[in-house]
Amino acid sequence: MQEVKVGGRTRRVHVRPFAWNLHAPTHMEWAPDGRLLVVERTTGKVKDITKGGDMEEAKPFAWGLEGPSSMCPLPDGRLLISEFWGGRILDISSGGPASKAPVFCEGLIRPYSITSVPTEGSYRVFVVSSSEKRALEDVVGQVSEISNGKALPFLTQIPSRRSRGTEGFTPPWSWPEEWSVYASQCSKKSWTTFLPGEKGVLILAVSSLGRIIAFPVQEGPQELPEVAKKYTIAFDLDNMGGIIGHPYNGFLYVSQPATGSVLAIDPKEVRAYSFDPPVVTNLPSPSCVRFSPDGQTMFVCSPTNGVVWKVEGVVS
Repeated sequence: MQEVKVGGRTRRVHVRPFAWNLHAPTHMEWAPDGRLLVVERTTGKVKDITKGGDMEEAKPFAWGLEGPSSMCPLPDGRLLISEFWGGRILDISSGGPASKAPVFCEGLIRPYSITSVPTEGSYRVFVVSSSEKRALEDVVGQVSEISNGKALPFLTQIPSRRSRGTEGFTPPWSWPEEWSVYASQCSKKSWTTFLPGEKGVLILAVSSLGRIIAFPVQEGPQELPEVAKKYTIAFDLDNMGGIIGHPYNGFLYVSQPATGSVLAIDPKEVRAYSFDPPVVTNLPSPSCVRFSPDGQTMFVCSPTNGVVWKVEGVVS
């Protein structure tokens, strides 16, 4: 149990292992059919962890993926996944081997975070990727919009800073012997999400800038330096991992792998977060954050120790 201050009040937060014996779990998502799925980056598998427990021998939902990274459910019932090494996005709605999964978009450079942003009567799909094939430590990122199977640059000139040889950014043969120590560095990519209840707003967490940006997609393609000046909603943040909007309370929750914490962001108040206390701390290199459908329970991935944590008491 932890005691943390949330909104000026002290809460008792309970943290316990929910699923374990996973291999570099870096991202979770609720599938359209209600299952909680998790990506195992190093095995190329997606596993169903809805019931929790020991996942070592669990039959995978999907397998044979090339560096699976981020999943994204679409309003039409499809489930997408990005392949960091494969350079494409697949439709894994039916599960099974990646070789039989329909290709949603290909020809991408190291695709990572995928988000479906709701708009009036429809939705738009965005993906974070690298903008050009250069040395891994010197890559400029971008957000592209996927339309009719093609990736169109949308937000460009996103700075990235990454460590050479980091697990998740290079092929397995190049990883250092103690690669799991560095797994949290995957969070140096930018992450995207949307705000439940809001239409047409893309949320972008940029670790290299320590900023979270809320960009109205109707503004059209732009370069990030100009966008950051106008649409930053939070700044002075630590290295960020996954980010998600709470289904009911209007807050954003972002993981901070370097500090082992999760922070709550109020998108209605533009300010610095240097001294804000986290809503949960002492987690081993947390990456992805998700909430149960009722919004009461938080789930957090720890890729360095292969655990998905169940966190209760953060939301009243």
